[in-house]
Amino acid sequence: MQFFTFELKRFLKNPKNQVCLVLLFLFILGMFTVNQTVFRKRFAEADLAFIRLDYQQAQQAVNSLEKEVQLHPNDEGLAQALITAKKEHDFRDKQLTAVENNDFATFANLENQLNTSRLDSIPEKDRDSDEYRQLEAMVRYFNAIKSVNGNFSVSVNDSSDSAFIIGRSMVAWLSSTTIFVLVTVLIADGVSHDIESSQIRFYHLMGGRKPKQLVLKLVVPILAVFVTTLTVFLLCYVINGLFDGYGTWQYPYLMSNGIILPIWKMSLNTVTMFLVALIFIGSLGQFLSLIFKKSLVVIGLIVVFLTGFMTISQEEWFQPFKKFVPFEYLGYGQLINDVKILPSKAITIGIIYLTSMSLIFIVFSVYLYQHYYYRKVGK
Repeated sequence: MQFFTFELKRFLKNPKNQVCLVLLFLFILGMFTVNQTVFRKRFAEADLAFIRLDYQQAQQAVNSLEKEVQLHPNDEGLAQALITAKKEHDFRDKQLTAVENNDFATFANLENQLNTSRLDSIPEKDRDSDEYRQLEAMVRYFNAIKSVNGNFSVSVNDSSDSAFIIGRSMVAWLSSTTIFVLVTVLIADGVSHDIESSQIRFYHLMGGRKPKQLVLKLVVPILAVFVTTLTVFLLCYVINGLFDGYGTWQYPYLMSNGIILPIWKMSLNTVTMFLVALIFIGSLGQFLSLIFKKSLVVIGLIVVFLTGFMTISQEEWFQPFKKFVPFEYLGYGQLINDVKILPSKAITIGIIYLTSMSLIFIVFSVYLYQHYYYRKVGK
């Protein structure tokens, strides 16, 4: 416990760590503030513009079909198409009115009626189509929101409730390369810094070079970063809840493959993967520190790995190989985005993969640490 307290004080008193922790705190808080003020208003304006466009297109479809019917009054197909187009036009008109009055529950009910109608009109032979699966998922999503008495919104996976906003923000931001680069600067260079400053020669005074010392030097920065991150999200949750309400953690989240999960489970998966990612980056940093012994080299290499993977992962030819690269599993948001190309148990595979890699790095680091020879100047 004394060594833990000693390492924690050393970590927190380091100017570089203080600056990075403040930056981490301000980055998340700043992103949340901008998202709730600037982006939220712009998204609302974009949603309204999109609904107006749907209404205009529905109006144009009705006008076009009316002209066709006048030219071909005996065509039953055109007559039926006109009836359908007028029904959709009425729906779009009511939806536009609802959104302009901020009546999102009415908008969602109308959208669900339209989706249900489209779903029923699809022939049995086309029930394996993407259109059918998408409409069926939207109907299930509407019913899931209704079952938990959640607040409806114009867009999918959107709500003004604090619980949902925080959960969705965690999923997105705790998978970003920017966060992981900042985390790398915080937790990856502890051992290399001690080597550069020659403080490693004093380790034997604290009971020799025991594995426990190396593990504690890994745990302390990870714990500091993890607690700081959760604290700022908790603060955002409390502040936003005071203005927009706290909502329910049962609010559903619709994934691209049609699976619906409550936002509490999404948040739990995100936090779990973030902790595993911290351990992976920290253990990789320790391993590289005992090889290269230079903080800039260690941090630079990991940053290159992170940014390099982010760049190459966008390439079409690389998609089949992403599931074999450990950096693919650093964030739960990344797993959600790539759910169609990853195995069904991607989160379990990711935890096992990263944990196994971390244990390998720790074992090799312990070996290098115990056989490290400090060479005095002039010897």
